[in-house]
Amino acid sequence: MKKSLFSLAFLIGLTFWAQAQTAQIQGVVKDAETGEILPFCNVFINNTTISTATDMDGKYVLEGLEPGPLEVSFSYLGYVAETKTVTLTAGGSLTVNLSMKPYISELSDVEIKASRDKAWERDLRKFNNLFLGNDPNAALSEIQNPWVIDFEEGEDKNTFVAKAAQPIEIVNKYLGYKITFDLKEFFQARTNYKISGAARFEELEPTSDAQKATWNQNRADVYRKSPMNMFRAIVKGEQEQEGFFLYGDKPGGSQNMNMRSDIFANELGKSVVPYKPDDLVKKASEPGQYLIHLKGRIEIHYQKGYSQVNTYVDAPYPVSWLEVNKEMVRVKENGFILNPQELVFSGDMDRKRISTLLPLDYDAEKAIQLQNLDKTAANFQEKIYLHTDKPYYYEGDEVFFKGYLNYGNPYLRNELSKILHVELVDTARNLILDKKYAIRDGLVFGNFTLPDSLKAQKYYLRAYTNWTRNYGPDHYYTAPLPVLGIYQRVESTETKAPASPKGVTVLSDLNTYGPRQKVTLTVQTKNEQGLPVPATLSVSVLDQTQILPIQESVPIGPSLALAEIPESMGLDRFSYPVEFSIKEDWVLYDQKNKTTAGTVVAFVNDFEGMVNLEANRDGEFAMEGMEFYGKMKLAMQATDNKGKPVSKIEKINALRPPMAFPENAYFPKIKTVSEPIRAIEIEEDVEVLEEVLVEDKGTIERKAIYGTPSYVVTGEKLFATGNVTDLVNSLAGNVPGMRVTVEGGTGRQQIRIRAGAASVSGSMEPIVMLNESIMVSSPSSTAADNLKSINPFDIDRIEIVSRTVSMLGDQGRNGVIAVYLKKYDPDAPQAMNPTEASGFAEFEIEGFEPTKPFFQLDYAQEEDQSFEDKRQTLYWNPFLVTDERGNLELTFYTNEIAGPMTVYVRGLGLDGRPISGTFTINAK
Repeated sequence: MKKSLFSLAFLIGLTFWAQAQTAQIQGVVKDAETGEILPFCNVFINNTTISTATDMDGKYVLEGLEPGPLEVSFSYLGYVAETKTVTLTAGGSLTVNLSMKPYISELSDVEIKASRDKAWERDLRKFNNLFLGNDPNAALSEIQNPWVIDFEEGEDKNTFVAKAAQPIEIVNKYLGYKITFDLKEFFQARTNYKISGAARFEELEPTSDAQKATWNQNRADVYRKSPMNMFRAIVKGEQEQEGFFLYGDKPGGSQNMNMRSDIFANELGKSVVPYKPDDLVKKASEPGQYLIHLKGRIEIHYQKGYSQVNTYVDAPYPVSWLEVNKEMVRVKENGFILNPQELVFSGDMDRKRISTLLPLDYDAEKAIQLQNLDKTAANFQEKIYLHTDKPYYYEGDEVFFKGYLNYGNPYLRNELSKILHVELVDTARNLILDKKYAIRDGLVFGNFTLPDSLKAQKYYLRAYTNWTRNYGPDHYYTAPLPVLGIYQRVESTETKAPASPKGVTVLSDLNTYGPRQKVTLTVQTKNEQGLPVPATLSVSVLDQTQILPIQESVPIGPSLALAEIPESMGLDRFSYPVEFSIKEDWVLYDQKNKTTAGTVVAFVNDFEGMVNLEANRDGEFAMEGMEFYGKMKLAMQATDNKGKPVSKIEKINALRPPMAFPENAYFPKIKTVSEPIRAIEIEEDVEVLEEVLVEDKGTIERKAIYGTPSYVVTGEKLFATGNVTDLVNSLAGNVPGMRVTVEGGTGRQQIRIRAGAASVSGSMEPIVMLNESIMVSSPSSTAADNLKSINPFDIDRIEIVSRTVSMLGDQGRNGVIAVYLKKYDPDAPQAMNPTEASGFAEFEIEGFEPTKPFFQLDYAQEEDQSFEDKRQTLYWNPFLVTDERGNLELTFYTNEIAGPMTVYVRGLGLDGRPISGTFTINAK
């Protein structure tokens, strides 16, 4: 039987569709009396695992939230916890600022201690039964700080009341959660009870795979028989398929349970009848909400469960009763109850309390699917496709890409690989580049620089996960990547007409465009039936006069197509594990050069941190669970199990999978020309400005790698502007031609220096150096971000180079801003590196490759447009998502050539189908 190309295809788009429809909440938390900011305040969505903490400025952001009404809660030790009800709109951002009131205890320390007597202990046991539950599962839940709970008499002597001065901390070892509960109100009366508050969930760390599986099973079991699942099923009309059978009291029948028999078959039709009113469910006026009509006392039989305490001898399953004030239950589509105060449960559901509480963001459908999922090679496969911004490159270019992953079962997206290995390999199978990128929700975003020393023309781009190695080379992404020299071009005969688009159309606002003119494109995505479909996309626009549209080597469809693997093939023979985080391995050797057990101390990044590790008897130890970007320096010191220094610490480098070249790989024909693809820069004469040049020439007698600076600004000059706290704008006020613009949408500052030009990576910013060392860029950082990280009061001088610095390669194409601190002396003898002492071994390991933002030129913000603009890539954006109508709009500017442009669109629709289209605009 032939399998579908994309199994469970509809679900593959759920993640990015959710991202497109999400909202966020942000704000600042302060002290209500003093106005001081409150750092480290817990901010969370009530009854979920979604939480954050305020930063040192009291600010917080909660992202990726579901639109609609929800409760955001604030909890801080020593302050009264608060919960705010808000309503979010899709794609919106809501600001919720809060001034928290200090908590004033009504009891003194002496009174609190005195109250912890036998009566308090008796009340605590009663509270545990009412709060946690009284079934066997509740015994696996424990309150960690019971001393914060106090009991008092209610107005009615038969009312049991509890209060908590601080959040109650519960560890639930049955479901695997830690719950922090801000108790607002708790009481038990004769006929009802109430528990209200705000719950913040955190997942416990399982000690084994078996414990993780047990927790997942318990969560699914609790959900299946929960009121939430029952109401969800009622909304869909599937309650009996889920095992919930509803009965109501028969008019005129026996209302007293004590007068009924214990055989349900005898009572059915006599005292109880199936409850199936015509108006059981109707939509509420609020979007996404439903009203369930439940009149009288409803008897609920959950026939898929099992109970040791049976109401009827012929019904060995849980039985509950429900009475609803005002006869109407208001719920969300997922079954979440919006008016719980109106519901009174008895029987089995009444015994379920905090110990069986699941977070609202618990993905029940996914959990149940995973439990029922067969562990076969077919279900667990993952395939990869990379969309690069250009079909071929020049030496020294920046390669931008977006990676798409397809899964044998979409529910495994977050259960499989989190690391994508990307390699550049030449035809002799030599490894040129080897990078790691983080996989988030089945997507990867990245870039890397091609060395300007590349000489050959034929290279291959390969991407794989450690898990795909179990399936072999057919599950890797391997595509030709032509790399040309600057005096080479692709033959015009290699130009290919694009294939017919699949699922996408592109419309331009004009037929023709001139130099440096704004272009607006409308992208529309549709499914196979021609109906609009939301999609996640990556789009590049290239200058066709410089980058010809050539044959596509590896289309997205075949690349993501799942292999037909026999269902009988399991995972037992797989030897390459799933990589969830970065792991590095080492081996210890004793003085006899034999492997040995021992103790290792690893110092991180010049002794900024320390990690203690243990080597097993084979000398093996590992640093695992790491997630960092860029390089990490390690200095290790180790002793064997007898306390003697080891002779050697050896790093174990993982073996790469063998390189298998694709058959009939396509490389375009190349010709040599006399003109380079980009200008070869020659250093210009230095312009000396007396008003900003340091009088003492001794400070610049020693030439740096960039040579003589164009301008020098002293620390005193920075202070003279009166704006020293804003180093970027203060510097701009002292350097002619330096401009600072604000990037639309993000509000980030970007710096331009006169005589700069667009680099091959698209950036027009200078690099920043600190004491002659290039500052390492973190993901999505700009030159302004690097400058802002420096304390202005520590600066001795700043040297600016407004020309291209050839010694720095493409990094120096747009100039240099070199900052020198007051205490820096390049000629002074340096302190001994601590790792030079005996017993240390030094290593440098690679984390995830830092991603660089693509520079999008905006002529609306460019006052001086005299610079040369021969950008090859006019637009690149891997973060695009179409709306529910399948539409999105994007804008960019042409370069000074204003020739024909190629638009490449690749992506995945919500239905899981690949989207692909190549279009030409501004055709001449």
